[in-house]
Amino acid sequence: MIFYGSNSSHLKTKLTRQIPCANCNESAKFNVEVYGKYAHLYWIPIFPIGKTGGAVCSNCNTVFEPKQMDHNLKLEYQNVKEEAKTPIKHFSALFLIVLIIGGLAFSSFLDNKNSEKYIANPMVNDLYEFKTEANYYSTMKISTISDSIYFRFNEYETNKKSGISEIDIPKNYEDEEFGYTTEELQGLFKDNIIYEVKRN
Repeated sequence: MIFYGSNSSHLKTKLTRQIPCANCNESAKFNVEVYGKYAHLYWIPIFPIGKTGGAVCSNCNTVFEPKQMDHNLKLEYQNVKEEAKTPIKHFSALFLIVLIIGGLAFSSFLDNKNSEKYIANPMVNDLYEFKTEANYYSTMKISTISDSIYFRFNEYETNKKSGISEIDIPKNYEDEEFGYTTEELQGLFKDNIIYEVKRN
């Protein structure tokens, strides 16, 4: 179940100058309060959706919502509303999303650099993840290195990259070996057929 909705938090409180109250007809100061509304997901603020508030007469304690305010009080309220700054925390989820995307991008960059390094300097048991001609995903593992680099292929494929861990089991690899040169492997990596190399 996804929990989402809207909420608000206090932004600013300010006492106005003396102005006539529409309720008690006395000249009084008003306590103006402004709240920032925001949308949230799992109670984490995503983005602001406006400001709201009200004013309380210091003489009769009558509460005025914006639509109930006369011209003078509404001007005071609008001034306080403009002064009230939207806090950064109302963008919390957006910042979090940006950080996650940035982290994933940096992780992908590091994985790519590691893959380039591992292909240039192969070792037995390096795991190569690749895309098949039918747009499935599978693995091959270095078994021996001599004049060429010899691999044993996984007999199984998966329709998504995240399924690789489910098929990477020792018994799934064929006994027959197939050899590649470093140049051939680098070409397959450049063409995004081999998309990641892992080393324990």
